[in-house]
Amino acid sequence: MEEFKLKFHVIYILFAVVAVIFSMYVDIKKKHYNSFSIFFSVLLFLAFSLLFGLRNEDVGTDTGIVIYQFEYYDRLDFGFQFVYDFLTLIVSRFTGNYQVFLLILSLLFNGLILSAILVLSKKNNFNIFLVAFTFVCFYFFQQLGINIVRQGVSLACFLLALSLYYKNPSNYKSWIIPLILAVGIHVTTIAVVLVFALIVVFKKIKLAYYYALYFLILIVSAVGGSILSFGSLLSYFFLVDSQRADFYINNENGLEYEIGFKTQFAIFNTIFLGIFSFINTKILKYENENYKILLKYYMVISAIFFLMFQIPFSDRWGMMSWITIPFLLAPLFNIYETRKYSMGTLVFLIVIFVFFSIYYSTN
Repeated sequence: MEEFKLKFHVIYILFAVVAVIFSMYVDIKKKHYNSFSIFFSVLLFLAFSLLFGLRNEDVGTDTGIVIYQFEYYDRLDFGFQFVYDFLTLIVSRFTGNYQVFLLILSLLFNGLILSAILVLSKKNNFNIFLVAFTFVCFYFFQQLGINIVRQGVSLACFLLALSLYYKNPSNYKSWIIPLILAVGIHVTTIAVVLVFALIVVFKKIKLAYYYALYFLILIVSAVGGSILSFGSLLSYFFLVDSQRADFYINNENGLEYEIGFKTQFAIFNTIFLGIFSFINTKILKYENENYKILLKYYMVISAIFFLMFQIPFSDRWGMMSWITIPFLLAPLFNIYETRKYSMGTLVFLIVIFVFFSIYYSTN
């Protein structure tokens, strides 16, 4: 594991230098150079694909489970996560080498994120590499890449669907298919899909109501309220997977996991909500409808995350909100005639990376 961490940090530092150069070009030269930006983005995600995919069995909490499922593919039940099961079956028919399967999952995870960024760039003018680099600055990137791999690939599918929706909302097949695939890879992503669908359907609801919901749920969570308070309603929410309810909700996992209000996560999500609100009001001037939809999604899924604090592995619900942070920060990597945001944002992201690297290494 220590060797893996060393390689991860070496790759990060090398591409951080590239990110600094691109941020200077955006702020000072007022140029994106996105042809070069795309090239370095491919290198970035390819490097992490190889690092994640060629990891040892002891790297990543769920790696052993993924290998077990691959080696005993004949025990798959093909339930709601049929896409993942089908992928496992297909790969296992061609090779018995689990390393190949890990590499394919890693390439899917990183490739889908890159594809989502490239599609999003068609409708937005930002430096592609800086948005790509934003992903690796957050700890969730490593978590989704090596620990909760299925959720990682699933959420990457959701990001692609999100980008395709922004590109052309009327082309339903282009973005609905990735949503179906996302749920078929990891069933909990159905919560993400439902939230996003409801926001799109009721997109005329004003942002003020979402802010009210966010802070109301935050207060409820702080005084001990949680999803457990909904009683029987919770059973229907997990009807699609009763075993998952026993594992996560009823704490029948045999593992020790700290539950209760998590101040660090509440502060983290709220700080970024403040940044996104600044972008929406001061930079975009309330004029970007797609940005407002994504901002609404962030607030609702964050509120759900806060309600999950009283159950084990609640941070896996946090991933559903954190995965959209790079897209919400993207306008800061645009070219503005009189304002410079790229370099300051990059420094902020590097500080976050260093902070969480130290935090998780000492806990």
